[in-house]
Amino acid sequence: MPDTTAPEAAPLPTPQQLPLFYKRVVGVNATMHGDLRLDRGVGYGFSSEAQSVPLGLGEFELAAQHYPIVFTSGPAPMPMALLGLRQGQNLFVMPDGTWRPNCYIPAYIRAFPFIFVEDGAAKTTYVGVEPDAACLRHNVGMKLFEDGKPSGTLNEAIGFCSTYRDNLIAAGVLSKALESAGLLAEEEANINFTSGGNARIRGFKLLPPDRLGKVSDETFLEWRHKGWLGPIFAHLHSAGRWARLIEFGAPELTKAA
Repeated sequence: MPDTTAPEAAPLPTPQQLPLFYKRVVGVNATMHGDLRLDRGVGYGFSSEAQSVPLGLGEFELAAQHYPIVFTSGPAPMPMALLGLRQGQNLFVMPDGTWRPNCYIPAYIRAFPFIFVEDGAAKTTYVGVEPDAACLRHNVGMKLFEDGKPSGTLNEAIGFCSTYRDNLIAAGVLSKALESAGLLAEEEANINFTSGGNARIRGFKLLPPDRLGKVSDETFLEWRHKGWLGPIFAHLHSAGRWARLIEFGAPELTKAA
């Protein structure tokens, strides 16, 4: 029986630790990467073992239509889209590397191989890249630089990463507020498949619907003004996606057996 813990959202790179999918991150610059091209046609195989990925605040309503949204355990919870029922499993990446049709692709995955990096010592932020990513090629794709300057493709990627970073920070603020209000509860999912076999997922938190009713009118109004009610209700709505995840996971469990 698989006994898995949903991974916590990874912090931005430090010399000792890198976020999910990144093995080494370097700053994007024309000298090192002037001849590189971005080829999105290679697909999403790099995320095939991601059981969950972080969600930005602006993604909740779209993500809730396809994935259960959970919060990581610990004192600083972060929202995650649950993609698999066991560690090392992403049920939404097909064998050819494409994403499951008609399913929302989380921004964290679409941002790869680019990421904003905070240099604490220098108190600056720069755009980093995973230089060994399969989507970075020398002869296929859209140029990252033209005449030594960032191309439209690179500027678009940088803008996307910037927006996602802001959304991720906003999601952290919401998560902290829910945790401080005592609304998040530690949960465990025990799944029994009708075709045989089972799975257990631990290490995540949810917002039980009955707890939301205990929030004061003043706090509820404050959260409405902050635009948090949509994401909160999207999280509650996403509970209906567990059934779909189980539907996708049952054949995989049979193959693993």
